[in-house]
Amino acid sequence: MNQSRYLYLSLAAAAALGLAACAPSGEPGGQSQTPTGSGTASQGSSTQGSPPDSAPAATPGGSTSPGATPGQEATPTPTETATDLPGVALKTFTFPDGHISFSYPAEWTVRTAQAPHLPEGTNAENSLEAILSDGTGNEVASITSGTYGDGAEGPVMRTVLDQAAVPGLVDINAEPVSFGFAFDSFADHPQFHMGIRRSHEFVSGTTSSGSPQVAFPNGAAVARVIFSEPAFPSIDAAKAWMNTAQYRQLKAILLSLKYQ
Repeated sequence: MNQSRYLYLSLAAAAALGLAACAPSGEPGGQSQTPTGSGTASQGSSTQGSPPDSAPAATPGGSTSPGATPGQEATPTPTETATDLPGVALKTFTFPDGHISFSYPAEWTVRTAQAPHLPEGTNAENSLEAILSDGTGNEVASITSGTYGDGAEGPVMRTVLDQAAVPGLVDINAEPVSFGFAFDSFADHPQFHMGIRRSHEFVSGTTSSGSPQVAFPNGAAVARVIFSEPAFPSIDAAKAWMNTAQYRQLKAILLSLKYQ
């Protein structure tokens, strides 16, 4: 697997108390709410009120060594869905082949691009990447649908900070799919990652690194939060970010994923 692209790029985060938004890397997305490419976005049901404000992110600093013992099991937060965001109007994006869809805040934008690292001979027409930008234009999440590239696995010490089943997804072998937020320690290159995987991969302790690719009948899919590196100075800082509005929004988007 292309490690520089898919080994869970880190997300700038605020470790201070109170709500703060993270500042992912990458060029700001477009401001139009209509995705480019051939994907479709539709207005979903709206809840009362207006979307929460998005504050500028603080830049992580200090040591990148985790502040907790790797492999220590964390207590998952209650399961949330895209409709569990009070005051947030939602839109729905559906990939052109009609299989994978997800909900996202209406003030955010989605643009599509050719899925990267496609194997030779792949039909690229239905292999697309949807890149989400938040209300400030920061690219914060990537969801790829269709045939994907290869991957490699190795041993890691994994600390799962949060996980929940994704109700609308099972893989091609009928295995449940979960959302998760985790910290992996391996060699001298610790990393945080947040996305979807086969449920058995979100287990704390010494385990295989696994793969962010989930196989569906139309090919593999990858759904991940875009992190810059380092994402957080410590596990405690990552836990503090879990109390922010942006964490809840990103988690809700991933939990809203459906395959039909």
